[in-house]
Amino acid sequence: MEGRDGYNRRVLIDTHTHLLRLSVPPEIAVREAREVGVEAVVNIGTNVSDSREGVELARRTAGVFTTGGIHPHNAGDHSQESLAALLELAGSGEIVALGEVGLDYYRNEWPPEMQRALFQDVVSIANEVRLPLVIHSREAFSDTMDVLAGARVPVVLHCFEGGESEVLEAAERGYYIGLTGNVTYKNKPTAEFLDGIPPERILVETDAPYLSPEPLRGKPNVPKNVVHTARFVAGRLGMDEAGFAALTTANARRFYGLDGEPGSAGPVA
Repeated sequence: MEGRDGYNRRVLIDTHTHLLRLSVPPEIAVREAREVGVEAVVNIGTNVSDSREGVELARRTAGVFTTGGIHPHNAGDHSQESLAALLELAGSGEIVALGEVGLDYYRNEWPPEMQRALFQDVVSIANEVRLPLVIHSREAFSDTMDVLAGARVPVVLHCFEGGESEVLEAAERGYYIGLTGNVTYKNKPTAEFLDGIPPERILVETDAPYLSPEPLRGKPNVPKNVVHTARFVAGRLGMDEAGFAALTTANARRFYGLDGEPGSAGPVA
């Protein structure tokens, strides 16, 4: 059975979205995504409060998984109390990864040393509890990779915007690369180097409500729009859409442990 956008139903996963920030109720967004072939979405935590809300959302909504994290824009929330809360969430079995966390030198809302201290602490927690890491890195690739040298768990570089050298380094480390709607923009270099990403490390995501893909750029993003990014990347790689969807879904399930591995946060129904 095909969804309205041509994909077979239940074959894609939006691996990075902010359901609690959408202009529509999360349950409606998830239902609309499923109608066009998105079988599951991963909601991303950006502070302790919304990470806890994400757990509640995943508990009540089939096909929703969630993470716990502190975004670098929220580095001012870094404290022993917040780290203890993340550790508690990580040990609960109700989150599938830690993040998003990382470095943002573009907005630079907090000093780099504060961002880095938070980042290192969350990497340490991830190593302790054996959960994967969801990384935000903007204009901070070198420092991000420096901190991640200490990671002993799977890593995804969310909203990847790198060029040839960044693709090569990520591939050498075995990191997953999250491709968001901005890969479809004409002024972004990443599309020129997609064939350098190992196929088994490609994920697709929306980062909704941000970064709507072409042809929806400028409008609020929602999880169902991951089909446009998937179609674009499949075309650039010379893959058929069904094969690409199957590939990235398998990658997402492996990275997040969505087939009943420790860290799963609810059923895919």
